[in-house]
Formats: sequence, structure tokens, C-alpha cells
Amino acid sequence: MLTHLAPYAAVAYDHPGWTGPGWWLVFPVLFWTLVLTTVGYLIYRRSPRQSARAAAERTLAERYARGEIDVAELRQRRRDLRGGR
Repeated sequence: MLTHLAPYAAVAYDHPGWTGPGWWLVFPVLFWTLVLTTVGYLIYRRSPRQSARAAAERTLAERYARGEIDVAELRQRRRDLRGGR
């Protein structure tokens, strides 16, 4: 049985795409890109600026829930917090 498959295996591995380092070099690069991107995103999310913005938006949401501000004022203040004009 194996003697019948040997010519097919030789043809499969004779393909020019199989020579050289191959695809195995791509996967470590993708892995470390994913790891470093995730770490960078987590650091960004925990930055003081992001934490302050999140706290301010929570305060606005609480004030809206208590009825101290209306929808228009909530939206305007959120836009101001996020830097939109």
C-alpha cells in the first residue's frame, strides 16, 4: 500500500512552495503581533485618561437616571467628553 503512495508524496513535496522556510515562519509573527496588540490595548484601556473618561460618563448616566439632566444635555456632554464638536 505504501509503495503505491510514495510517488504521490514525492510529487506533493516537489512543489516549489514547499521549499525554503515555509509557512511556519508566519505563525510566530502572527502570534507575537496578536500578543503585543492585546497587551497594548489593555494598557491603553487602563490609562488614567480612559479611566477618567469612563468615570465621567458613568456620572452622566447616573445623573440622567435620577432625572437631573435630559437626553439632549446627556448627549451634548458625552460628545464634549469624547472630543466631538
